[in-house]
Amino acid sequence: MSDLAAPANADSKLTDLYESLGEGDSDRIENLWMAILEDTAQLTSLLNDLAGFAAEGLRQGQGTTIKPLLELTWGVFSDDSAGSDDAGGAASAAALSGIASAQRAALGEVMVRAFPARKEYLAVYLDAFLEENGPMSAERAFFNTCDIENAADKVEALDRFSQLLEYRPGAVVYHESGWGIGEILEVDALLGQVKVDLEEKKNHRISIEAVDSILDILPEGTFRCMLYHGSEELTRLVEEDPVEVVQKVIHDYGNPLPQKEIKARMIAGAIDSGDWTRWWTRTKKKLRDCGFFRIGDRSPYLVEQLEEAVSFEDELLNRFRSEDWIDCRSAARQIIKGGQKKYPAAYPEVATGLQDRLGKVSKKTTVFEICLLLARVTQTEEPEVSWVEVLESFTVDDISVALDSLPVGENPRKVFKLLGETRPADQLSVALKAFQGRSDSLRKVAFETIDSIDPGELKGLCSQIYASPRLSPEACIWLLGCRLAGKEGTGLDPLFKRTSRELVILLMDLLEHLIDREVREGRNAVKELMKKVETLLYYSEGEVFNEAVTLMAPAERKMLYKRVLRQQAQLPLKGPRFLEAISNVDPSVNMEDKIPDWQNPEIIFSTEAGRGVIEEENRELQDEKLPAIFKAIGDAAELGDLSENAEFTSACEERDNLVRKAEQIQEDLEKVQLIDSSMVEEGVVGLGSRVRAENMESGESVFYSVLGPWDGGPEEGVLNYRSPLGQFFLGKEVDDEVEVVLPGGTSMYRILEITSIFD
Repeated sequence: MSDLAAPANADSKLTDLYESLGEGDSDRIENLWMAILEDTAQLTSLLNDLAGFAAEGLRQGQGTTIKPLLELTWGVFSDDSAGSDDAGGAASAAALSGIASAQRAALGEVMVRAFPARKEYLAVYLDAFLEENGPMSAERAFFNTCDIENAADKVEALDRFSQLLEYRPGAVVYHESGWGIGEILEVDALLGQVKVDLEEKKNHRISIEAVDSILDILPEGTFRCMLYHGSEELTRLVEEDPVEVVQKVIHDYGNPLPQKEIKARMIAGAIDSGDWTRWWTRTKKKLRDCGFFRIGDRSPYLVEQLEEAVSFEDELLNRFRSEDWIDCRSAARQIIKGGQKKYPAAYPEVATGLQDRLGKVSKKTTVFEICLLLARVTQTEEPEVSWVEVLESFTVDDISVALDSLPVGENPRKVFKLLGETRPADQLSVALKAFQGRSDSLRKVAFETIDSIDPGELKGLCSQIYASPRLSPEACIWLLGCRLAGKEGTGLDPLFKRTSRELVILLMDLLEHLIDREVREGRNAVKELMKKVETLLYYSEGEVFNEAVTLMAPAERKMLYKRVLRQQAQLPLKGPRFLEAISNVDPSVNMEDKIPDWQNPEIIFSTEAGRGVIEEENRELQDEKLPAIFKAIGDAAELGDLSENAEFTSACEERDNLVRKAEQIQEDLEKVQLIDSSMVEEGVVGLGSRVRAENMESGESVFYSVLGPWDGGPEEGVLNYRSPLGQFFLGKEVDDEVEVVLPGGTSMYRILEITSIFD
């Protein structure tokens, strides 16, 4: 056998050995190994690789097969005829000295792994390793740290030594606790230290003894390592093999991984942020086409790498069969959109599956959504109960509730068109309710629908909303947006007759109504509406607001300034600009910038009794209502089929409401400041005041104590200082006339007497 032929044949046998190990074929491993042993030249050239294979076999639990083969291999290079262990060890060492020290070390190491109690193997390994690696080498420094010779567990010590060998100069490492990614600069064998350059720790030295417990090695070819080096290979993969890039990101950061986290990792250096959308759109299709990735279609849009390939059609079918209705609905929509030609297997199952669900589901909103899907399905057979018949059984209120929770992806225009075809007599009633709902996209279509059916009805509804914006703040905000954008249409005429001054005052009234609603329902219920109000107030880069300020009388500007100052927490983006705009027109308004304590949104004033009321409500929530609802959720979950379990859904909704309420109460309790006598200013209505006022129209006298939001209501003689009514009286003095403008109408009061509740 020639020198060239032997290694080639050996490489082939080594490949076969690994294949046999993967298949667990012990007989084939023995046959291949014995074939290598028969050719000493081949065995010598392959000894390091064979030792590595044996170590892998031992790690995989194939010791019964590997150990005898190792002993046979050892025997090829040594003479074990000596009688004692010591003599045998010396003879073995002498015989093995005929091969290179690196080969002796490799064979000796795997022999120690296989037979850790055999001293002769350890002696040969130690002798060969020390001969191969000088006293000042990095290998010797790591070797000394592990003290393999004296270690109680030789295999564990060898494993650690193998890991430490990865901490060589040039290796990329990561410090999980905050120092970031960096590179090994030097291994100082004399001092027993590793020098490393990290993002947050430059030229830092770490003891070799501790380095593997402080720093993690980032193997070559991993995403983080390639990103650190800014490698050309990563740039190539981003363009040519984006699937592999995503696979590397998931491998480094977790499986599954939210899409936003993949984006954050990629734009950290692998791709420009401006190119992300284009790249991800293309990559997402490739991920799905390859079959090894599942991509969620709702937040947090998880990307999961699968062990086995699944076609996108099969993946959609699996999601459609899910008990989770949201997943099922999303998959059904995609399959219906693709049609039978694109999804020949899935489309018929969706048609029959939706029809089957229609007869089993009890939740009205889900039934409505199924009807919308079935309206787009081509069915080959006439079902026993059609979706049209089911939809005809819905009341107007049922439809309104379902429309209010219409899922993202449903086109409101198509939904209203369908209602016009199936429920023409109720289309107007449904549209009137939808116009006052939460969704602007639904409101726009409802506006057009009402206008096409009965313009007079639309005018009447708009007039009601203008007269009392609190009837539907969502609709009022939408109408004001139309007015500011210059859109004309039925019902909008009255808004065009209002000046910018009147529009700004209306928006500020709406904002204060939302603040009052926030106290009752929590921040989440109104925060998006507050953002819209702020945006409208700053419409056209503040032109409308500036024009309104110039039209106001000095007293109105001063009042507007105070209102904006008081509500800055609800106007976080533009509040300072509004104050500046008012000051530019009338510099005198900001002479007294300090607002009274009762206008500070970060403080909630209350009496001890009032605080006790909210604390009791909090206790009841924490100790009674929340435990009870969690138990109800557990009981409902046992009924099965959570997607259509009305008890479970209702309990979850109630839980979410209670949790939000509990969080709001906790937040409020942290802001509480007790009302005391020092806050009462003589002759001025404020916290702790007792007010006697006269209704100037009826002559009736009213008595109010100005207290906190939990101390009672007007019917109990308590004026909540945070309420709209309370705001009208605060700061007033004896003989002042107070114009109280509320949704129910306008009243005039004269302050007759101001005393203290502490008198």
